[in-house]
Amino acid sequence: MRVTNNQIYGQSSRAISQANDRVMDIQKKITENTSIVSPSDNPVGAREVMQYESSNQSLKQYDNNMKMAKGHLEYEEVALQSYNGLLDEARTMLIQADNTANTHQDIGAIADQVSSMVDSMEDLMNSRSADGSYIFSGTNTQAPAFTHLPDGTFKWSGNEGQNFAQISESRKVAVSDSGKHIFEDVWKRNTFSTKLSVGNSSVTSKVSNQDDFDVFLKKHFSVTNKASNHFVLTTTPLSMTKPDAAAIQTLVSQRAQDAAANKADGANNDNKDDDRSYIGPPGRYFLADSSGNVIASGTYDPNKNLIIQGMSFSLKGDPGAIVDVDLNKPERDNVVNVLRNTIKVMKDPHASSEERDIALKNGQVSIVNTQTSVGRVRSVVGARLNSMTERGDFSTANQMANTMAQDRVAGLDMGKAATKLSMSETALNASQKLFTRIDNLSLFNKI
Repeated sequence: MRVTNNQIYGQSSRAISQANDRVMDIQKKITENTSIVSPSDNPVGAREVMQYESSNQSLKQYDNNMKMAKGHLEYEEVALQSYNGLLDEARTMLIQADNTANTHQDIGAIADQVSSMVDSMEDLMNSRSADGSYIFSGTNTQAPAFTHLPDGTFKWSGNEGQNFAQISESRKVAVSDSGKHIFEDVWKRNTFSTKLSVGNSSVTSKVSNQDDFDVFLKKHFSVTNKASNHFVLTTTPLSMTKPDAAAIQTLVSQRAQDAAANKADGANNDNKDDDRSYIGPPGRYFLADSSGNVIASGTYDPNKNLIIQGMSFSLKGDPGAIVDVDLNKPERDNVVNVLRNTIKVMKDPHASSEERDIALKNGQVSIVNTQTSVGRVRSVVGARLNSMTERGDFSTANQMANTMAQDRVAGLDMGKAATKLSMSETALNASQKLFTRIDNLSLFNKI
């Protein structure tokens, strides 16, 4: 069989090409530090490597999401921490103002300091993150969370939505909180109102113990059944052992007739009606609900305040009166508006000590309730940050495990690879030299 020159050249050329491909293949594996550079190297292993790489890519994206989420939550935590600090300072100033030794100038100076703190609170309620988005505006992050209305009040203007970050295939974490829930929906100070319906006593009332009254209101107040918000306080002489409206009315009428008779007789009465001083034995009191069920009773000194369920009643005059007591509907508002009203009363030179006392207590209660709301959200934010830290640790460990698994499947033994590369280069050199020698195998070279 005759071997042509073309066959010799073709065979030699293929040998060189194959040797060169082997060298290039090994060099690529060394460069990429893997034993699989194409699916044909190891079809099963290539599939596993792709799965591990895909898992790591997803984990890295979740890591980026968590990094963004942590940034937003850390900005929120800083804003809430600063806000809480301002509330602490403002409460301290209001307690300082609630001192009878203060002059009007002293209270005015304190009001100016509190006003400056309120300005800072407004700024924090419209805090922005690093990218310029409003933290407490809900999902509408390009608009302020709170705005000033024409009447001067500072009101919520965002929405109640939350932004979320995907931190795993099945888990999302909120990266924002609505300012409505944190600041706007805070309960104001609970109060009640009174009205004398029968009797000649003078009646003044106030909340003397806010905690006790809040418990009482929470137990009895109803939005749908207004009758449950109404109570009747009855005072009687010791001789009466139960509240009897008819008997009280008769008693009051008799006293009025006696007073008129004494006046007609020219009896000397040094005490003015407005003074209503009382000298005599203690009286009885009964606090009943709208159905007539007595929920509190006992004896009292008409010359001292009567304390019932955190409510203080000053009933000057003879025992024998009926007072309507109504629980006022609880209201919500942000602390900025409450403190602005408090500051207004503090600066008013004509405000009575009672009005000033009510305003200061309104401000203090609003601050405490706001701090409770802020503290609750800070706890939630801290829990989210902790959960993302734990998830980040898991992601790092998972990526490391995937990398190690990839190395087991497609890892390259550099020593063996270097030996193969050397052998392949030797084979390539040999093929090139052989081709040169074959190229010279011609009869024409011998003539």
